[in-house]
Parts: sequence; structure tokens; C-alpha cells
Amino acid sequence: MRRSRIAAFVAVLALPGSAWAQGLVARLPGVGPTAFTITDTTLLRFRGSNFDTNPHDDDFFSLTERIDIAATAAPWRLSLRLDGFSPWNHDTTCTPDQAASCYLHSDYRPGTYDGAETYLPERISLRWQRRGITLEGGDFYQVFGRAMTLAFRKVDPIGLDNALRGGRFEIDRDRYTVRGFAGLANPQNLDPISLAVFNDPGDFLTGASLAARVGPDEDVELSAHAVHTNFAWVPDAQRQDAVDVAGFRVDVPSLLDGDLSMYGEANFLTRTSHTGQATADGVARHSLTTQGRAVYAAAQVVRGRFTFLAEWKDYTHYLLAPTESANAAPQDVARIYSQAPTLERDDQRIFTNANVRGARLRIDYTVAPSPWIFTLNSVAYGWAESYDSLGNALDPWDATHGMMTSHTYFMVRHRARTTSRPTASTDAAAGGRGSSGAGTASASATGAVAPAAAGIGGVQVTRVSRGDYNLTASIGYRREFHTGTEQVAPGETPNWQAGDIKHESIQADVDLAFAVGAHDSLEVRVDNRIERNYTLDRLTGSLFDLPQTAVGMRGGVALSWSHGLPLVVSGVLRWDNTSTLRTFDALPFGMRNAGGNPVTPVLFPSAEVRWNFTANNFVRLFGGMTPGGRVCSGGVCRDVPLFQGAIAELVLRL
Repeated sequence: MRRSRIAAFVAVLALPGSAWAQGLVARLPGVGPTAFTITDTTLLRFRGSNFDTNPHDDDFFSLTERIDIAATAAPWRLSLRLDGFSPWNHDTTCTPDQAASCYLHSDYRPGTYDGAETYLPERISLRWQRRGITLEGGDFYQVFGRAMTLAFRKVDPIGLDNALRGGRFEIDRDRYTVRGFAGLANPQNLDPISLAVFNDPGDFLTGASLAARVGPDEDVELSAHAVHTNFAWVPDAQRQDAVDVAGFRVDVPSLLDGDLSMYGEANFLTRTSHTGQATADGVARHSLTTQGRAVYAAAQVVRGRFTFLAEWKDYTHYLLAPTESANAAPQDVARIYSQAPTLERDDQRIFTNANVRGARLRIDYTVAPSPWIFTLNSVAYGWAESYDSLGNALDPWDATHGMMTSHTYFMVRHRARTTSRPTASTDAAAGGRGSSGAGTASASATGAVAPAAAGIGGVQVTRVSRGDYNLTASIGYRREFHTGTEQVAPGETPNWQAGDIKHESIQADVDLAFAVGAHDSLEVRVDNRIERNYTLDRLTGSLFDLPQTAVGMRGGVALSWSHGLPLVVSGVLRWDNTSTLRTFDALPFGMRNAGGNPVTPVLFPSAEVRWNFTANNFVRLFGGMTPGGRVCSGGVCRDVPLFQGAIAELVLRL
């Protein structure tokens, strides 16, 4: 059966062969001149022990093949993605009650499994676009506003690729734009981080928006939108949800000759949850209706050398997918359907972004005409994870159960002169800083680096002109603490009191890139975080009271050398002892003890070489270890295992 699947998959991949033979442009009968773009990605991976308790997903090889094809003949565009994944040498000796541990198996799309179930291509779409009208069927991405209501898109740092399979339209005429869509949620079925294959959730979504541009220069946009989601029945939880979201937004991108921009959006959510034993017609016996809202506002003002950015958010019980846990750490990563702004740096772990209220102020000062920029950023917001007897989340500023997060950091940047040489990026496993610097990947609160869709990801090499340099450095302090004291009976000791800490950290990072010759440049990145987190005992006092509580440290250093466009070489060492609180010389690379239990590493060395043999084609080799834990991007987080092994990637584009 496996041989027939592979043969079918290879046969399908051979279909666009005529386009390859004729080059990038071909004249097709009845269509005319047609432009083809083809990208082939081959990923060979060896994964060693990830130091978890499951021995069935260690020490194996895997091959991932992905071909993206697009054919454009105005006004038509056809795109198709063919995927194949096959692990081998993996342990398959699970007993029937261990089936979940043996989750590795081949996956080919399109393909037929067990002679019955047929899988369509992972991504396929047909688009027609002319004179402001767009019609599209198949798989498509859709975002409304600032993604608060709807966010079907790719989030590479956490390996998320959510699309809708159905149809959409867009009509853009004069001062009006109308959009509408309907379809089933279609996440990427192969998780590029865990390598697990999961089925589509079966959730149906439909929605529409109407936008109008007003003013003499159409510089004000007013928009209203609505989305209905009908979630599939969850047998394990005996629950089925339906969610309706309606809202509006106002966007003023440029006033006072560009010195003022404003944005505001408000959304109102109604959730109907059916729970209990389903009846014969498939409808649950009991139902519960809850309400939520999400309000976001931002304003940016430029005054001379100063730029002021102020943001406000007020999210009350604003949770879209039923399997999410406070929207920040979803139990089901395939059901991330919205991403409300967090106000935080991209790399920060957010305990909840569904029930929060607070603000951010950022001040930038440009030392013109010099290349220096100084930034002071401060955010403070309250949040709550507790619920009342009716299932409604408590107010974020609840006097007893509320929490407070404060995060302030100072950043300095030296901007290098623009260089005309192409900038290639490398995916070496080193800590990015999200929105605080030039890095493209996000380091999590655990100090881990988010694995990218193709493997382990993160560092972007910055090239600068000869004699110049690029510098970004920041230092900050973050604190999460209780704002009230638990109410208990007389004589009882409360579990928490006002000021007790949930998380506290001091963070610092430096990124320096400079030229060392006409064709060579170096980039050095160092980041470190000292932190402590609540486990079972109360945390009081200050992080500076080191003897009072165990304090962990996580961070890393990366050195990257680039030679013109073709070659980038990176070496990385990351450290993280926050989960074990061991010294860094005690089993630094981990092991399994005599009982077979894992001892997690605290040091993670790695290296990567990337060769761009043309502007659009490259080969990448990575080997080493990267820390696991929780990785985040824009408030959306997931828990990933640490990686130990090697990756070879080849990308060819025509």
C-alpha cells in the first residue's frame, strides 16, 4: 500500500513537467501566454532524542517534499501545492493503549489511504481578477481589520498555516470595498514542528465586510464586518459551539501631512455552547450563551524628532475557538482563527489575551541627522483567568482575582546606510527579538527559538556598507503579579496576596552587524534573561532577592559570517536552566538516567551553513540542538519539544 501511495504521489508531481520544459512562459491552447512559477522544497531531517518521556519519536529520519506551482494568464491565476512526508527508522512497537505515542506516519497530498479515504492537495486555488473584482475558489487566506475578528494566514515562527477551503469575493469600486467568504477551516495537516499529522477540524466559517473611504482625499476608512463560525462537535468534551462576531473599525492613516494616524476597532461576540449527550438529530441537550467584546485603539503622533505611539485594548471574554486555553496557549494549534493585538513585544509569553485591559506608550527620539534612535516602551494591563458560575470570565481588573503585567524596556538603535547588495537570511537557531530589532524570529519566554515552517528558524543576517555598522540593544524589566488578596474564612491563610509574583524577569539583548571587507560582514547577537516563575509556592519580594527563591537564566549568543550573497555561516550557543535550575556544568547536554528518564540539557550548541547558489535557490545545512518550551509570535504561543539532530534543505525556484 505504501508503494502505491508513493507511486501516485510521484505521478501527480510529474504533471507540470511540460511547463518546466517550455520555460517560465508558455502559450496554452485557449488560454494564451501563461507564466509559470515553480518552487520545489526538499527537507531531509534526522531527529535524535527530544528528552521527553515518549521513546517512539526519537532517533529517526524523515523526508518532506513540497512543490508550489502557480500559473498566471490574466485575469486567471491557478496555484497548487503538493505535499509529501515520510518518516523512517522510527519506533512502531506501540501497544494498542500507546497508539497516541506512535503518531509518526507518512502523509501524501493528494493521496489515497487504506483504499478508501482520499486527500486533496494541501493548497489549491483558482482566482479571477479584473477591474476591481476578485473571485477565488479553493484554499485562500482571509484577514479582517487588525485580525481581531478573523486571521486565516501563515504564522511561520510557530509553524502555523491556516487557510479556508471554499470561496471568496471582493469588489473594490470607487470609494467602496465589499468582501465576503464562506468555507471550512483547512489548517496545514502536517505540523512542521512536531511532525504529527492531524485531520481538519471541520469548522465552518462565513462572513462579510463593507468598507467606505470618505473625505476629499479618501483618507478616512469606515468599515463594518460580521463573521459566523459553526464549530464541529467535539466528542471527547461533548461540546459544540457556534460563535457570532460583529464589529466596526475606523482607520485614519495620514492626517496633518502624515504627522497623525489613528485606528479604532470594536467587536462584539456571542457564543452558544451546546454541551452534554447528543440527541439523535445531533443537537446537544443543553446550551449556554455567553458574551464578549474586544475594543482596540491606537494613535501615533510625530512632533519634530519625537514619535509617540499610544495603544489601548479592552478584551472581555473574547475567545473565539472553544479548544483554546485563554487564546495564548491553544490546546489545538490548528484552531487559531483570530489574533488580537497584544501591545507586547512579539517574543513575550502572554498568559491570556482573551480577558485583558490596559495600554502601551512608546516614545521614539531620532537624533537627526545622525543615524541614532532611542526608544522607551512601557506597557501595563490587567488580566484574569478565573470564571464565574455562568462561565463568564471575570473582569480583568477584578479586585480579588485580577492580575497585572507591567513591562518597560529601553532600546537604542544605530541605523546603517542602505546597501545595494542583496540581503539573504539564514535560519540558524538563535534568539530573535521579535518587534524589538532586526531579527525575524521570536524567542519565547523560555528563551527558545521558534522552529520555522521548514525546520529550525530564526537569525537574519544584516549586511551593511563597508565602514558602517548596524546596532540594536535593549534592556527591560517585566513583572506579573496579583493585584488582590484571596478572600478566605477567618483564621485561614490565603493562597495569594496582593503583590505576589507570577513571573518576573530582567531581559537584555545586543545585536551588532558590521562589514569586514568589500564582500564580508559579521553579525553578533547576545541575549539573556534572568527570571523566576510561580510554581507551587508563593513568590514575594523582588527578583533581586536572589537567596529567597530559585532564579533561572536563559539566553544565547550567535555569530554569523556572510560572504556576499552566496554564503552564510552561523554558530550558536543557547542556554536555559529555568526548568531544572541546575548549574550549567551539571550534565549540560542532558542524558537519560539508569531508569530511562530524561535529564534535560541546559546548553544547546548548533551551527548552520547556507549557500545561495543563485538569487532564488539555496541549500541549507543545520546541525545541533535548540531549546524547546513555549514559543510565541504576537501573543500566539505553543509548546514545542527541544530539537536535537540535523536538517538539510534544498529550495529550487523557477
